[in-house]
Amino acid sequence: MEEEIFEASEGRYETFRGTVQFLKKKAAENNTIVTHAQIAGKLNISLDEFNTCYISDKAPPELFPLLRSQYPNLIGKITMEVFWFTQEIQAPETPMPWEDEEE
Repeated sequence: MEEEIFEASEGRYETFRGTVQFLKKKAAENNTIVTHAQIAGKLNISLDEFNTCYISDKAPPELFPLLRSQYPNLIGKITMEVFWFTQEIQAPETPMPWEDEEE
């Protein structure tokens, strides 16, 4: 059996999709509907570019402060981030029962 090597790592990034979802949730709590087209307009980007950012969950860093400045009463200074972790897992030292089977 070939040994697999997993490296432990971690990271974080500001989530465009999460920020937009939070914005829309806060708007709904205030009985307001905010559409993707409206947000794209306030960010001066096309709806296609907005959708690309939304689907990939990545956006140019300058869009986040602009988004917060356009909707200060809804998201203010809130920053939504995604954190991820991977952990190294050691293979068991004892063979598994099916590894001892002969063909």
